[in-house]
Amino acid sequence: MKFQLTILTLAVLAFAKPQAPPDPAPAPPDPAPAPPDPAPSPPSTSEPPAPPPDPPAPAPPAPPPVPPPADPPAEPSQPPPPPPPPPSGPAPVPPPATPAPAPAPPPDPSPPPPPSSTAEPPPPEGPICECGYTYCSSVLKTMDNPWNEDQLSQAYCSTPNVKCDGESPASSIDNALFICLCDQPSQKIGNHLEFLCGCDKCLVVKPDYRGRCKTPPLAGSKGGKGDGKGNKVRGTNPLGFWM
Repeated sequence: MKFQLTILTLAVLAFAKPQAPPDPAPAPPDPAPAPPDPAPSPPSTSEPPAPPPDPPAPAPPAPPPVPPPADPPAEPSQPPPPPPPPPSGPAPVPPPATPAPAPAPPPDPSPPPPPSSTAEPPPPEGPICECGYTYCSSVLKTMDNPWNEDQLSQAYCSTPNVKCDGESPASSIDNALFICLCDQPSQKIGNHLEFLCGCDKCLVVKPDYRGRCKTPPLAGSKGGKGDGKGNKVRGTNPLGFWM
């Protein structure tokens, strides 16, 4: 449209009647050059021109960096509470705590069973002998735990119906025959000796070193019936053992 108006203006100026020139006046400055003609517009069609494409949507801005959380401010230290006012009177004494009842004593353990009579007691200390066996005094003096002279004299004098001067035998006991006696039937080792009889010579029978008299002693009447006064005199019994 602007192009058409420009052409029409130029045509009017061409057909206009020339006028007499006015008085000469100072020449005006040269007009500024006219802008170039715009490019001819394409012929219009029945269809409206397509609208220009929409500009691309701008990218969303990047989220601002999140600053690191700051340390929470330290809580101001609270001043210590004021001390309590001094009591006007003596402080009340709390009642004594009730002591807890003492636990019941444990029941008494059942007494141990009595030792069996068949159990063998431990061997006694000191000189020992084997229960039921006869010994010559010479063997008793040479055992691993030997019997000394005083112990044999005491065993001799503690036997009934023997002659002793106080605690010493009235005669030598070098050929005396002793027997080892024990309290329990199952006991094998003891320490109780009694004088059995005196021998003209006491023999030691190997390999077990048991003692016996070389000849039968004449300690009393045969059979051990006593001396006729009610006192038992050692001699042989009906089985032939010296008692």
